[in-house]
Amino acid sequence: MQEKVTKNTFLYPKGYEPDCIIPSEYCSFRFALGKQGQNPLVDICMNPSAARETLSDRTINRIINVSKELCMDGWMVFNLYPERATDATKMDVFQQELMDRNIQEIEKYLVENNIKEVWGAWGNDSNIDMLIKGKEQVKDMLSSIGVKVYYFGTLTKEGNPRHPIQRQEKWDLSKKEYLEL
Repeated sequence: MQEKVTKNTFLYPKGYEPDCIIPSEYCSFRFALGKQGQNPLVDICMNPSAARETLSDRTINRIINVSKELCMDGWMVFNLYPERATDATKMDVFQQELMDRNIQEIEKYLVENNIKEVWGAWGNDSNIDMLIKGKEQVKDMLSSIGVKVYYFGTLTKEGNPRHPIQRQEKWDLSKKEYLEL
């Protein structure tokens, strides 16, 4: 049975439906979502929102569109913190166990797939504890395994790579800039 499309969810573009979802059942957190490929666009956003196995959301659709524009054959999304929330200010308290699993899943995927750079696209953390701690731990892990973080356009005033659905500027996807980790 197909889930109902809502104002926050959409059908995936044909041929771009995810084949990697961790955990596979829909719950209050998600570690990974994507379509595997030999040359995937790997993205690290803020926290998961409405997207799931059968329905996409604006962020995931934008990531898929960027992967198409860059001629990538897959897309994979991870997050600074794995708790689902359409409004990050309404997340529960930080759970280190959940964060540890998040780091493990990201690192495992990157190492197993020999990924050397990821698209940082988390936007500002809005002084949300989970996102601040998550960003520190994800960046530390990426640095420790030699994975670079790139972004498109300019950084936010706070020095973060812009979120995929930002509207402040048009990106030239042929120009990557790199964060200092």
